Amino acid sequence: MASPRPPPELMADPVIEILLRLPPGDPACLIRASLVCKAWLRLISDGTFLRRYRAFHRAPPLLAFLANTYGSEDRLIPFTSPTPFKPPAFVYSGRPEVMDWRHGRALLFDMWADSEGVLSVWDPMTRHRQVLPKPDFSYINGAVVLCASASAGCDHLDCHGGPFLVVCLSRSSMGGGATATAARVYSSDAGSWGAQTSVQLGPDSISEMNSPVVIGDEVYFALNLTSRILKYSLGKDDLSLIGPPDQDGHSKFVLMRTEDGSLGLAAVRDPHLYLWSRKVNPEGVAGWVNCRVINLRTLFSIYNHKTTTVIGFAEGVEIIFVSTFMGLFAVELKSGKVKKVAGPDYYLSVLPIMSFYTPDWGRCNHRRGLADL
Repeated sequence: MASPRPPPELMADPVIEILLRLPPGDPACLIRASLVCKAWLRLISDGTFLRRYRAFHRAPPLLAFLANTYGSEDRLIPFTSPTPFKPPAFVYSGRPEVMDWRHGRALLFDMWADSEGVLSVWDPMTRHRQVLPKPDFSYINGAVVLCASASAGCDHLDCHGGPFLVVCLSRSSMGGGATATAARVYSSDAGSWGAQTSVQLGPDSISEMNSPVVIGDEVYFALNLTSRILKYSLGKDDLSLIGPPDQDGHSKFVLMRTEDGSLGLAAVRDPHLYLWSRKVNPEGVAGWVNCRVINLRTLFSIYNHKTTTVIGFAEGVEIIFVSTFMGLFAVELKSGKVKKVAGPDYYLSVLPIMSFYTPDWGRCNHRRGLADL
């Protein structure tokens, strides 16, 4: 009896269309597909395919996040399904603080380092770490790292190894209870810090700044313990202040970039989660518009307004992180789904880690990877 014929091989184009639709939120899918045969490995490891894959899915997936808790070190918490390859370690000797994570880069701050090494930029995918010269600040209150190629049309889907900028902020006392905040910008192309610009703040200023948002060439910082927002314009090299929407009291809020590219804000006011967007009216005046209200009692079976705060936002996937006495939850704004991502703790903020996880296929040990699967 003749042996059955093997099934015909799939043509390359249909295979590519299938592989393009593998979910980026589960990095193991591409790895498993690369183990099917050498032809699929060649397709998946091709630079053209990887560029099409990132363009097809547009927003990088939320792979993990760093949780900043009171009195303890940052915790790296996975958000996606397990992958057969170990995630890259993000901690160096001395355990520096991760101040920002954006456009495929982490900004590390080590207060115990020498003058060279206080700030460094690290790419977890390429494992490259670049130490920055110390800015002329006595204390660093806030900083953000961002891609420097936005004006050249970079879509930030694969910024690894490209030029970058670091915006660094510092507060100083001016006497009489007033303070001033200064900003300086580091350019990796120039290899140096630019000139300093500053803005005067009142006596209700703050000691720390968090939740930075980048929209175009403008960087926004939420000022904790006060109800204002600090805006730094890269193009104008200018600092200015923005007031938040009218609220009862001083609710903690986080900044966000809305789907239409506007500045957004989220805050909890018992028992609702309020979402605002900053718009310009026909007269050319910018103001806040309440665009959505979510009843938190419909999301959580047990709700306590005294322990519920919003502490982070993942851009592109529209996920808000809410801390409660039951733990840390991720709320998907589009679907309304709620996912518990960590147990109870005193959470201060979260830094989303968003990237397309495409390892160096040529160096992967595929036999070992197959055994792990």
